[in-house]
Amino acid sequence: MERALVTGASGLIGRHVAAALSRRGFDVHGCARTSTDVLAVNMHRCNLLDVDAMRSLIENVRPDVIVHCAWVTRHGAYWHSPENLDWLSSSVSLLRTAKLAGVRRFVGVGTCAEYEPSDNSAGHAAVAVGPPVTLYGTAKDALRRIGEKFAKVEGMEFAWARVFMLYGAGEHQDRLVASLARALVSGRPARMSSGAVVRDFLDARDVGAAVAALAASTLEDCVDIGSGHGVSLRSLAERLAALSGRPDLLIAGSLPDRQNESPMLIADATRLKTELGFCPSIELDTGLTDVLEYWRKRGEP
Repeated sequence: MERALVTGASGLIGRHVAAALSRRGFDVHGCARTSTDVLAVNMHRCNLLDVDAMRSLIENVRPDVIVHCAWVTRHGAYWHSPENLDWLSSSVSLLRTAKLAGVRRFVGVGTCAEYEPSDNSAGHAAVAVGPPVTLYGTAKDALRRIGEKFAKVEGMEFAWARVFMLYGAGEHQDRLVASLARALVSGRPARMSSGAVVRDFLDARDVGAAVAALAASTLEDCVDIGSGHGVSLRSLAERLAALSGRPDLLIAGSLPDRQNESPMLIADATRLKTELGFCPSIELDTGLTDVLEYWRKRGEP
């Protein structure tokens, strides 16, 4: 039985990656700085920014595969946080330590913020131009480039899961889908921007399953994790509001649009579907309904 280590295993993506790897028959170990309450996973409390602690963890677990989900994710702050530099440095150390410990395969979890399309016609990664515009995207892109070169030189398998937009039960309450769902189920006005931009959304459970499928494969280099289809934020919000039974509560355009946003950002799902053989299993309406039910049960104001 192969052993996998999932960093950030208590996070929105990490916990679903860990669960999916467990279903695939891996002996799954996870690590997190605080919470260790993840089902079907041998959890370890570890601050990966402490290089000595990180090395001790790798020596103790001795994984065959590492899936690196951990990063700075503090809502509203991570785009330009200096902590991105700390995580880039720590992740490079993790990569080197993994090689020295005999880890066979390393899978990094990236982001669609690694590139910035220039206009409405440049929606897919394959045709995107221009460098990342945030420190978060720049740091992730730097780790991908370093990882690919390092792995080729050192003879280690390296893959990069470039994750597009996701949503799901347990995400931060101020993220778009969660914030709208909380308002809708509590009978409050659901405020949002104009919602004109187009994005590619997947349920976090599908994202985790896709990353796990990549980790269990021998596929290398970058794979976009997304549906390959776009939906405007307004259309997504209208579907959520209709499913809640309170479409009257949605007020589009009541919040300002973000500055310098890409008008369209859609995954190129070709490798995901044809080479990895993975197709999402959770329809958008099903996932949104589950989010609404999650917040109803929480009784959040």
